[in-house]
Amino acid sequence: MTFDNRHTCQIKDIGTSSVKLFDGMIRELNDAWYVSQLQKNLISVGALEVQDLRATLGESILKISNGPLVVLKEI
Repeated sequence: MTFDNRHTCQIKDIGTSSVKLFDGMIRELNDAWYVSQLQKNLISVGALEVQDLRATLGESILKISNGPLVVLKEI
C-alpha cells in the first residue's frame, strides 16, 4: 500500500472486519486489509464498487448501498 507522500505500508493480513454502527448494529466487511502501521480505519470506495456497492458521502454521513438497499450507514 502506497500513500500520496510515497510512504509505504505492508499488508499483514486480509480477512473479515466487524464494524459497530452508531445505532448498535454490527456489520461485517469482507476482504478487509490489516495494516499494522495505520492508526485509523480506512474504507476503500473502489473496493466497495468492485463488489457492486455504492458509497455516498455527505454531511458527515457515509452510506453504502446495493441498489435501493442500504447495507451500512454511519455518522
